[in-house]
Amino acid sequence: MTGVNSLEWAFYERHFAAARLQHYLVECGGDAAAAMRLYEWNAEISSAFWESLSFLEVAFRNAIDGQMTTIHTKKGRAEHWIFDDAHELGRDGQGPGKHSYPFEDVATAMRRVRNNNMPLSSGQVISEISFGFWHQMVSRRQRFLWPDLVAAFPNSPNRRQDTIHDPVASLRDFRNRIGHHHRIWSLPIADKYYELLDVASYIDADLPAWIECRSRVIAILARRP
Repeated sequence: MTGVNSLEWAFYERHFAAARLQHYLVECGGDAAAAMRLYEWNAEISSAFWESLSFLEVAFRNAIDGQMTTIHTKKGRAEHWIFDDAHELGRDGQGPGKHSYPFEDVATAMRRVRNNNMPLSSGQVISEISFGFWHQMVSRRQRFLWPDLVAAFPNSPNRRQDTIHDPVASLRDFRNRIGHHHRIWSLPIADKYYELLDVASYIDADLPAWIECRSRVIAILARRP
C-alpha cells in the first residue's frame, strides 16, 4: 500500500470501514491516496446523480398521478385514486389494516402523514411514497392499469410496458445503491445518466434538456481520478 502513511489509512478504515475501502484500494493498484480520491469522487458523482434522479422521480410520479386522476375522473370516482376506494392497488382483504404490495406503501405513507400531524390529503400522501411504489405502478403486476397509464408517457417510442418498466427498474436499483452509499464507479454510470434522460423524454420532450442544464453529472464524470 502506497500514497499515505499508516496513521492516515487507519483513520480512513476506522471511519469508512476496511472492507468498503478494499474495493477502492484494489481498483487503484494499492495506492491508498488514489483510493481515497476515488472514494471522495464516488461520493461527489453520487450526489450529482441524486440531484438528477430527484428531478426525474418527482416528474415521474406526477405523470402517473396526473394520468391516474384522469382515469378516475372519467370513471366518475370522487375520491382521489391514491386512497384506492376501488381496491385496485393490492389490498388483500385479510382483515383491517392488512395490505399487500404496492398498497402497503400507501398505507405506510398515510401513517407517516398522520404521525407528522399533517392533513391526510392526496398531496401529502403522495409526497411520502417511495420511488418503489411508482416503479410498481408500471410493473407487470399492475398490467391491468397499463392500457390507460401508458398515456402518462406520450413520447414513448411504443406502447410496450417494458419500455418504461425496465429502465425505471434499473434506475431504481441504481438510486438504492446511491442511497446506501455503495460504490457506483464500477457501474456503467454514463449509461445510467442517458437512461435517466430517456425516461424523462418519454414524459416530456423538454424535460431532458431542463435536467441537463442543471446536472453536474457529465462534468464530474469527465474528471474521474
